[in-house]
Amino acid sequence: MNNENKGIHPTGVSSRVWIALVALCVANVVAHLMVMPSLPAQIPTHWGANGAVDGWGPSWMASALGVLPLALLAMFCVVPRIDPKGEAYRTSGKFYQGFVIAFTLFMCAISWLGELTVWGVVPAVGSVNVLISGAVGLLFIGVGNYLPRVKQNYTLGIKTPWALADPENWRRTQRFGGACFMVLGVGLIVMGVAGSVLSSEVVAAVIAVLAFGSAGAAYVYSYLLWRKSQRAAR
Repeated sequence: MNNENKGIHPTGVSSRVWIALVALCVANVVAHLMVMPSLPAQIPTHWGANGAVDGWGPSWMASALGVLPLALLAMFCVVPRIDPKGEAYRTSGKFYQGFVIAFTLFMCAISWLGELTVWGVVPAVGSVNVLISGAVGLLFIGVGNYLPRVKQNYTLGIKTPWALADPENWRRTQRFGGACFMVLGVGLIVMGVAGSVLSSEVVAAVIAVLAFGSAGAAYVYSYLLWRKSQRAAR
C-alpha cells in the first residue's frame, strides 16, 4: 500500500491540513485588502526592542505582508518534494505538520500588527516586543522539543557536514540542538519581557549571543562527535 493510500501526503502534511491552511491564508489576504481603504496613508511597520514603533510605511505594505504567509506555505509544500531525502518528512512523525501549522498561524497573526496598532488594539509602545518575542520563543521551544525526531534531510534540522554523513551523528546533534533551541526560546521570552526596562542595544546583544551561541554550540558538538568517531575507528 503506498503512502497516498495510507492517507499520508508526500510532504508529510495531510491534505486536509494543506487545504485548511491555504483557505486561511487566502482569507487573510482578502481581509487585508478589504480593510486597506480605511487605513491611514502611513502605518507602523517596525518596532524596536523596547516595543515602540520606530518605522512607518505606506498602507499597502499591510496587504503585502498579508501575502507572505501564503508564499511561505507554498514553499513549505514544495521543499519536501525537491529534497533528495524527502522521505524524512513522512517518517518524522507529526513534526513537519506541526511546524507548518504553527508557523503559518504565527505569520498570519504577525501580518496584522500594523492594522491592530492603528486601531489601538495593540498599544504603540511596550507590548509588541513581548508578543513577538514570546511567540517566537514558544515556537523555538516547540521546535527544540521535536527536533530529535527529525530524520536526516537537507532542509530541516541542524545540517552540519558530519551530521549529514552519519545517521548517529545526526541523531545526537539534533538532540543536543533541540536543547539549545529550547534554551534560546526561553531566552527570547525573557528578553521580550525585559525589553521594557533594558535598552534596545542590550536586548539585541543578548539575543544575538543566544542565537549564535546556540547554533555554534550545536555545530561544535557535531564536529566533536565526528572527531571522536574517527579516533575510535583507528
